Amino acid sequence: MTGPIVFIGIIVMVAAFPAIIGWKLSQKRDQLVRMASTILAGQFILTPGMALIAFSEDRAGDENPVQTIVIYAAMALMISIMTFVILEIRQTRHDK
Repeated sequence: MTGPIVFIGIIVMVAAFPAIIGWKLSQKRDQLVRMASTILAGQFILTPGMALIAFSEDRAGDENPVQTIVIYAAMALMISIMTFVILEIRQTRHDK
């Protein structure tokens, strides 16, 4: 049971840390630019990495590597959006 929990934790780290860096680099810009850079930075490592793994591994006949990539990209997107929201809330509280 600890295997999936560790795997999801790794996915969160691989998507959240670049998203935080993307947000910090665009902190002085408009909110839309901060959101876009956070989302793009969150996708930067996980999506190409999963594409490499999905297409390089020998798969069974019923597995679709494109579907695998889309699922992990959606997970990275949600993690990036959640990271953006958390950082924006913290910034708003800090500004008050």
